[in-house]
Amino acid sequence: MKKVDLANAGLLMLIPLTMIGFSASIHAHNSDISTTKAAEVNKIGETIDTEYSGNTELNQGKMRPLYFQASRVFSVKYRTVNFKTVLDEDYKEEKLYRYVPGAKKNNRTYSWKKIKAHTGKKVYVDKKAKAYYRDDDGERESEDFYRIRVSAKKTANRYWINEDAIDD
Repeated sequence: MKKVDLANAGLLMLIPLTMIGFSASIHAHNSDISTTKAAEVNKIGETIDTEYSGNTELNQGKMRPLYFQASRVFSVKYRTVNFKTVLDEDYKEEKLYRYVPGAKKNNRTYSWKKIKAHTGKKVYVDKKAKAYYRDDDGERESEDFYRIRVSAKKTANRYWINEDAIDD
């Protein structure tokens, strides 16, 4: 009986020693573990947080900014229209878009040179979109966009523009 008790006591002593050794090995390899700093408080217009990366070869334990753009558009409603109009004299202050701004994550913009734009240039409008968003004060706002093409052909390239770029 004494040999069994002695063996049990030996095993019971190994359990705490194993736990201490395991804990020490975790702390020794802590440099491999990447930790993240809590996100800083952001206003709606500011979209930069920071992340802390542990001591890796690439980051060397430095703070680096995380850039992302949060879309303030929460709804877009489309409707079909069909009319001709011309570019307004202030069209250069606006942009040509592939999609309604805020409707897609990666929206491409184009130069006005692409369509050989000038004040009074005839454009064909086939869609209207109303984008609903929240402004910096949190109030609901909306913006109208029109899908235009510069040719009468239905298969011509189409672009989205702000309502301020055309005479309506």
